[in-house]
Amino acid sequence: MLLWLLFTSTVAQSEAGIGMCASLIAATAGEVVRSRGAIQFRPRLRWLRRAWRVPVQIARDTVTVFAALVRHVTGRGRVRGRWVAVPFEPGGDDPVDSARRGLAELAVSVSPNSVAVGVDEDERVLLVHQLVSDPASVERLVQR
Repeated sequence: MLLWLLFTSTVAQSEAGIGMCASLIAATAGEVVRSRGAIQFRPRLRWLRRAWRVPVQIARDTVTVFAALVRHVTGRGRVRGRWVAVPFEPGGDDPVDSARRGLAELAVSVSPNSVAVGVDEDERVLLVHQLVSDPASVERLVQR
């Protein structure tokens, strides 16, 4: 509910009511999935040691995207996104590996230049779309 109010930047009764409904739906859906054991997610506390990389990457990607936007708007360069396959060990089906895959995709997608599309387990790569191609930036986030 608090997250909803932060997103809407308002405390109007109608917004609070909608936020409460959205929170109730999300909590119910989460509990149904959890109770059925459909998705098991066990992150490790030690993974937080590398979490500092995410805000740094967000800052870098913000500069990269704005520079690309300026080049595009001024006619000095056309911006064309690219697909990138970054080496990534998918692991198995256990809850720890599921958590690692999910958090890797989240870490990559939260920055403005990259969107993780998924993990190709056969090819052992993380598929990413980037506005400005920079596979090394993704590798920094997902390395073990």
